[in-house]
Amino acid sequence: MNLMKTRKGFTLLLIAGLCLSNVALSFAADWGTIMYPRGKTYIRAKRSVHSKVRGQLRAGQPVKVDFLKNNWYAVFRVKEKRRNEARALGYVQANLLYRRVVKPTDVPVSREKETVTDSSVMEFPDSVPIDVKNISVKTGETGHESLVIEFNRFYTPAFYSIEGSEPKIVLDITNVSSFKKEWEYLSVQGKFIRQLRSSMNPNARMVRIVVDMEPAKDYSINPVFSGKDNSYSLHISEDKKQAP
Repeated sequence: MNLMKTRKGFTLLLIAGLCLSNVALSFAADWGTIMYPRGKTYIRAKRSVHSKVRGQLRAGQPVKVDFLKNNWYAVFRVKEKRRNEARALGYVQANLLYRRVVKPTDVPVSREKETVTDSSVMEFPDSVPIDVKNISVKTGETGHESLVIEFNRFYTPAFYSIEGSEPKIVLDITNVSSFKKEWEYLSVQGKFIRQLRSSMNPNARMVRIVVDMEPAKDYSINPVFSGKDNSYSLHISEDKKQAP
């Protein structure tokens, strides 16, 4: 678990309910996996968003990743031969990276078979469009609130938090082919989620969803993907352990 502490009482506990390493296959020398940032991404000195920035990756820039821990990858130069965490460029959150599918004809025979821990989860090439089928907020039996986004296929959006007196969670969905105008504003007025504001950039084919949260609370955020209906959920509950 990775605890992101903020200055204004807005805490996100990111639980790696879905790890991309579960469906990743190493094609980089004898170790590691080649992955790509979904957008401009900072490389941190430690596994924390508050850690010093060591560098920056541009969208689509390949890196070799390994040593997944607390939803953070250690990232290396693609040509790095030594599997030594001390040689890493730094650390990047796993949900900010994706893996491109290699065509079977390009894969050596000894590596054709992938190990997939969840047979319902499959990764697609970034060229396969994303259809947003539904966006909703649901309340769970334990009192948590969930932002649920249904897609046409497996997909995990990149998301991050904005601190301050008006805390927010921001999700970016790329390569979107369809998005309904009715999702541009959804009033929730829940215990944790106040409202959702969404917009699509048709030129970039990207949808941004802004989740306005109730201020002065500490939160636990658990991202989960369900292969049954291709839904991605952010389960949000109050982190009472962090409350004063």
